[in-house]
Amino acid sequence: MFSSWFRSLKGRLSLVTSLVLVAFLVLFSGVLEHAFRTSLHAAKERELQLHIFTLLAVAEPGDDSLQFPPVLPEQRFNQPDSGLIGAVTDSRGRVIWRSGSALAISQLPSHPLPQGHKVFSEVSLPGQEDRYLSFRQGVAWGLDNEEQYTFMVLEDAAPLRAQVEQFRSTLWRWLGIGALMLVLAQWLVLRWGLAPLASVARSLKKMQQGGSDKLQGDFPRELKPLTDNLNLLIENERRQREKTRHTLADLAHSLKTPLAVLKGLNFSRDSRVAYENLIEQVQRMDSIISYQLQRAVTSSPKSILRGVPVAPLARKILDALEKVYRDKPADVLLECAEDTLFYGDEGDLMELLGNLLDNGYKYGGGELQVRIRNGENERKLDISVADNGPGIDADQWRQVTQRGVRADEQQVGQGIGLAVVLDIVESYGGEINVSPSPLGGAEISVTI
Repeated sequence: MFSSWFRSLKGRLSLVTSLVLVAFLVLFSGVLEHAFRTSLHAAKERELQLHIFTLLAVAEPGDDSLQFPPVLPEQRFNQPDSGLIGAVTDSRGRVIWRSGSALAISQLPSHPLPQGHKVFSEVSLPGQEDRYLSFRQGVAWGLDNEEQYTFMVLEDAAPLRAQVEQFRSTLWRWLGIGALMLVLAQWLVLRWGLAPLASVARSLKKMQQGGSDKLQGDFPRELKPLTDNLNLLIENERRQREKTRHTLADLAHSLKTPLAVLKGLNFSRDSRVAYENLIEQVQRMDSIISYQLQRAVTSSPKSILRGVPVAPLARKILDALEKVYRDKPADVLLECAEDTLFYGDEGDLMELLGNLLDNGYKYGGGELQVRIRNGENERKLDISVADNGPGIDADQWRQVTQRGVRADEQQVGQGIGLAVVLDIVESYGGEINVSPSPLGGAEISVTI
């Protein structure tokens, strides 16, 4: 049972909050009971002290002791077994007077107190099962304080204990009712608070059954990152499937023409021309297959939670390109903050930057401006590569961005590299644009 609870968020929260509630109620009840008992004892102490004052008021000095009237103002002192007992002891602890209510008690406490000392305690009397609350006060009598007496009042502690027991019973009864109400409220709050998780589960089930292609619902702010990332993963997986289908279709379509040419070759008529055509078509097929393989292995966004630092990767690519284009050096201005991050696959970022910068070296006139930064949304990345080359006109740009264009036709434009860039940008749901560069060539802007 406990293992099934621990496998459930509602079970865990219910168990922990119930334990906390029980601990709080036990502590709270203990504090209340202690405060109530302390208050009762303080009130009882004041009451017994008032009885002492009553005895002091009626006491009269005799020949060698104190004299008390036969009937005291407090009637309980006059009634046997009333539970209220009064007594006076001298300086040697001898009982010199006891009230009528103490006639049945054979022995009373005899502990003399100095003048002015007061003691309130709970005591047991010899031969008595019940316990008594005792208040004793030391008194000096006479003009020269030559006589020392201890006035003592005892009262049965049973009524006070009964009050405490009644308070405890009432307290636990109401605390129990309150605890049940709190548990019910806690269950309702947990059910209401965890309802969005159940909504996510229902949305996932609906999506699995084909009713939707993403998680839909008015989810709370705390679950939005989870649902947004799940929708992003679902969308990326769907795009990857579509891209794979398109790649296979484009590969089959692109190979039709060279295969048709190969079928029509006639080596018996002119073997040299046929051989040259064979080599040309094989190279063309190799180029088509290389391009389509590059498109097929272009990954979808995977690392959607962990950011990839952009600046070190950009510097690494530029260092490599300087060695490749040693005979055609370029003056490169790189603007990229060290804390710029790309939330995606590092291989995709390397492929994208590598192709854009390679085109800048290849088609530029020796000057490049590269600006990379995170957009207003921290998870967006803006890339701009401007050169001073011949540029790209609108017709060329429409040609290379048109889906279904054969690979050999793309070679006329910016080549396979730019097509791979377009596929990567598309897989991330981004945008790519070209515009005239301030340097005089083309400026390619990418937002992913």
